Amino acid sequence: MMENGWNSVQIHAEERPQVTTEDLQIMAEALDPDEFDEPVQEFLKELEHGGDPEDLRRAATLLLQDEIDFSPELRTAGVEPDEQLIELLLAVGADPNARNPYGELPLHLAASYGYTSIVEMLLTAGADRSLRNARGKLAVELATLPQLVQLLTPPGQTH
Repeated sequence: MMENGWNSVQIHAEERPQVTTEDLQIMAEALDPDEFDEPVQEFLKELEHGGDPEDLRRAATLLLQDEIDFSPELRTAGVEPDEQLIELLLAVGADPNARNPYGELPLHLAASYGYTSIVEMLLTAGADRSLRNARGKLAVELATLPQLVQLLTPPGQTH
């Protein structure tokens, strides 16, 4: 099965780097649980104790959506997503194409908020730039920065 990769590189699911449980635990140890809300703290505890991989993937998907889509009040106060946490969530197997309850996708949210490095992480993790959100928009149509437009424009197309 072919999946979209970062920029113009196509990545097959079997070609993705395999992350061991030990790798995930090392990534989690680099995070200070006190800096996060209770759901993230519980996720980190489950990861530390070797929780069920499928449960961890489902939780990571929900947390990924929450981490990228902060409330407008938090964004106005200068609070931004934690990139180390997002990297961990994606490594655990969070679905970069899962829609939140409003039909928004992580790639669309990151593009609209101008989070270039998060857009790059999502694309590397297999986010599909051809998906449309609940309002029928592509992520490239929501991009707020020229470098995001470039990243999100499919190879061979111009926007």
